[in-house]
Amino acid sequence: MSRPLLPLKAGAIVFTLLWTAWMMWWSGSFSSANVIILALCGAAVGYLWYRAMRWQFERMGMLPRKDDASGAS
Repeated sequence: MSRPLLPLKAGAIVFTLLWTAWMMWWSGSFSSANVIILALCGAAVGYLWYRAMRWQFERMGMLPRKDDASGAS
């Protein structure tokens, strides 16, 4: 059982954590409101990065397309 999207998902999680940490360090404010807002923005940025990289990798042929994975018979 192959899981070709697992490294991409792990990369998206790492990207989300690094982006959020960088934005917190850059803003210099560690108030609870700032942390919550940056965590939500980090989750959105990580999800958008994942979708963009998945689209690009499918386009380059490095991942199977959604249509090909469901109907292989």
